[in-house]
Amino acid sequence: MIAIREAISPNWAESLCTGKVCFGLDTASTEGKKSNPSSLTATEYWDRIYWQRLVMRWKTEQYAVMLGILELVIGAVPREQRGVLVVDTSNEKFLARELAKDLSGLIRVVGFYGQQVVTYCGEKSDAKTAMGAAYCSALEDGLIAMPPGKWLETDHRLVTRNGARFEADVDAQGNHADTFDSGKLSYWGHVGTGLESCSPSSWRQKDRRGKTRKGNNRASGPRRWGGIRTRRF
Repeated sequence: MIAIREAISPNWAESLCTGKVCFGLDTASTEGKKSNPSSLTATEYWDRIYWQRLVMRWKTEQYAVMLGILELVIGAVPREQRGVLVVDTSNEKFLARELAKDLSGLIRVVGFYGQQVVTYCGEKSDAKTAMGAAYCSALEDGLIAMPPGKWLETDHRLVTRNGARFEADVDAQGNHADTFDSGKLSYWGHVGTGLESCSPSSWRQKDRRGKTRKGNNRASGPRRWGGIRTRRF
């Protein structure tokens, strides 16, 4: 089995600027050939853009391995830049509590329960659907910069819309749009309660006095986020 430090360079955080970094973790606890992997995304908010600085996925049945990955990745980020680690607690409540305890010296762990009811753009919705819509809106508006990579693009494209809900296909290797989920969780770490008011495409267009302004989005277009045209979601 490959060592964690061989798979992840401890110097990965040298790509960071000085913005706040939030992490999203979509967990899985099996390692079969067709079982879905765990995924981790580290997103830095810098210059009005949410930069996905690190996106990774892995398969393991060992909690110690996952904990080691998180400790290495999070520990590489300067303490003053660490935001929160958001963990999906829809099916893994116990795991989230264990991580909160074991990572208490590194970062605050926040649970995201997808079935809770929230208000999004004036309508009630389950949090999973609302957060998916907010994440896609931010991608479409060029507010999220994803690293280039065919595997990442392919994984995101497994997501489809069925009415208001988001669904994901499973590919031959068991991938299940896991990076889409970890990406939206890391984004939620930044926007938090902004989900309860309206989508990023609306509240990004107001200045500090609440007056509407013209957008000045230097990351617009597909080039800055791996060529993904999210209108196909």
